[in-house]
Amino acid sequence: MDTKILVVEDDFANQKVTTLFLKKFGYQTEVAENGAIAASLSQQNHYSMILMDCQMPIMDGFTATKAIRATEGPNQDTPIIALTANLVSGIRAECSKCGMNDILYKPVTMAAMKAMVEKWSEQS
Repeated sequence: MDTKILVVEDDFANQKVTTLFLKKFGYQTEVAENGAIAASLSQQNHYSMILMDCQMPIMDGFTATKAIRATEGPNQDTPIIALTANLVSGIRAECSKCGMNDILYKPVTMAAMKAMVEKWSEQS
C-alpha cells in the first residue's frame, strides 16, 4: 500500500503513537508539528488523508483546515480527520464548520484509529 497520511500534531508522544499505529496498518506517514507547516505541505504533496490536531501553537487545526479547503491544491478535497481531547459540546460542529470530515477523540486507541482510517480510505 502506498497511501500517505499527513499527521498534524504538536505533541511528540502523540506523533509517535499515531505514526506507529498507521505504519502497523501499512500506511506511509509524514508529520507536521503545526497547522502552518501542514497548510504548506498540503500545497506541495498529495495525501490520502490528513489527521489534524485541533489545538496547536502557531496555527491551530481549525485555521489550517480552512486554509487547505480554501486553496486550490492537491488536498482541497482530501478527508481531514480531527484529533482532539476536547469533549465540550459543539466541538463536532466546530470541526465540521471549518471543513473537517470526522473526529477522533484522544487518547486514540489503535482500534478506533484503524476503523476511522478504513472508513475514510473506502470513501476517497
